[in-house]
Amino acid sequence: MMGIWIQFLRRTRANARTVVRRRRLALLIVAMMLPMTFATEHVEGVYYSRADVLFLPPQALVGGNLLQADPTQTLSFAAMVEHKVNAEYPSTAPRTTSAPLYGTGAKNTHAVYIPSSGGQWQLSFSRPVITVEVVSDSSEGASRSLALLVTRIAELASLTQGAEGIPGTSRITTELSPAVPSVSYIDVRNSRATVTMILLTVGVASGVPILVERVQTVRRVSHRKAL
Repeated sequence: MMGIWIQFLRRTRANARTVVRRRRLALLIVAMMLPMTFATEHVEGVYYSRADVLFLPPQALVGGNLLQADPTQTLSFAAMVEHKVNAEYPSTAPRTTSAPLYGTGAKNTHAVYIPSSGGQWQLSFSRPVITVEVVSDSSEGASRSLALLVTRIAELASLTQGAEGIPGTSRITTELSPAVPSVSYIDVRNSRATVTMILLTVGVASGVPILVERVQTVRRVSHRKAL
């Protein structure tokens, strides 16, 4: 074990001396990587809004007491409406189980989904709720997009039941929560990306000189053998 540690230290010192000898190449690589590192830090934020559309069972079926309602009775209907909305308004946002939409790096897009109560590796859908998230470059854009989507969800819920001839007293209804969604400005911080770029810069700036040194050493040895 001690021998392995001594070899590691010798190798580290040798690599460090190589980088010092070829410090001009290392500094050139650092200078080339710096603009990309700074670019990951200076990213504009986004305007974000979120609301839930609750699907409520017909009060006639639960005696006016919604606490007695079985959510599975309305969950399948909510899933059908969610599918229709996503078909009409497809999204380019990546799907995630926990991170908010602004945390994915997406801009000027939306996400419409039934939230999962399960973990990262096991999805579980138990609440008849459609969540709508919106990110935009402007507050007005975020508010307008959210209003469009939640309104369309309520319209599809009503139109679908109307097309089936379901009477009003037996229809599933929708409710917006919160009643007046707010819009927030999220200052996107790319600290992880910046740290990754710094580590990458250090690795490339030290690895390339070592690689160049070894290639030239191999060439010199081959040249001597040829002579």
